[in-house]
Amino acid sequence: MSSLGHPGPHDAASAAPWRSTGFDLDDGWIGTRELPGYRAGAVVVKLADLPGVDADHLYLDVLRLGENGRTEDNLSGPCPAMRRDHPLDARSRFVRVVAELLRHAPDAQRGLAGLGPPLALLRENGIEGPQLAIAARQLDAACSEDALAASLAHMLVLSFGEEEAQATLTALLGRLLPHARCDGPLVEQVTLLVRRVGRAQARRRLREATDFELLPTPELLGL
Repeated sequence: MSSLGHPGPHDAASAAPWRSTGFDLDDGWIGTRELPGYRAGAVVVKLADLPGVDADHLYLDVLRLGENGRTEDNLSGPCPAMRRDHPLDARSRFVRVVAELLRHAPDAQRGLAGLGPPLALLRENGIEGPQLAIAARQLDAACSEDALAASLAHMLVLSFGEEEAQATLTALLGRLLPHARCDGPLVEQVTLLVRRVGRAQARRRLREATDFELLPTPELLGL
């Protein structure tokens, strides 16, 4: 496996899509331009070329890393959505979006267990069109409430920034749960929403309040 060292400083205006950039010290690009990978927190998503396994398509590895940086869990398989002749930029978009979608999904105890179906959907159909939203809904059902809350809070901040995300959620909770009190961090407020209205309703209510799907699209990630 390629080195997962911390990304170094870079010029955002000139950085190529496979070079190191991210939201914290653990985030960043790995691999090569031809076979890129991306680390989002403890999740690594990367492409490999294994013609002996699939002569027409690339292979996708999804890894969950422990605190020591070693692989603790993985889900891997051929990726029909990524033909071997796919453009290089499309490869980078794919691994980055999948990594961001899975960033908070693994459970500390269960790891990647239960995440196979949404990952298989992405491997089969890619991230374009409605596939990303369908996979996200499957992940919502498969991951823990805390993981879903962390993911939604992260996407709120990416979409609106910390202050506007906080204001939007406070207003939403005031309408839906007028008697509930939560003055904690954003993720705690999203957790309250998830627990009170349910997983499917939490995403739907946030979509109605923000007019955003809250998905890690290539456009949102600047790809």
